[in-house]
Amino acid sequence: MPGIAALNSGGNAGIGSLSCASVGSCSAGGSYEDGSDHFQAMVATETNGSWGKAKEVPGTAALNAGGGAGVDVLSCASPGNCSAGGSYPDSSGLRQVFVADETNP
Repeated sequence: MPGIAALNSGGNAGIGSLSCASVGSCSAGGSYEDGSDHFQAMVATETNGSWGKAKEVPGTAALNAGGGAGVDVLSCASPGNCSAGGSYPDSSGLRQVFVADETNP
């Protein structure tokens, strides 16, 4: 997946969910391990059969005080219109949830 090597300096990444709205139009979500040994939530989108760069789910790094964030579920209703759900440990070690939406990128 393009871009994952730059993010995954800890050497431990995985895809937790994949959804395809049509052939060649998919999104994937999961996690990667950063240089601080923290897992961060990530997503990537395939458009017309080509995967774009993997990227951190915007806003999750600031919430992810415990370093264990990841995307657990992903659903795409149509190309470019997806929702991702996942979780992260907060500064008290309690598991919190997040939802992120992509709308016509």
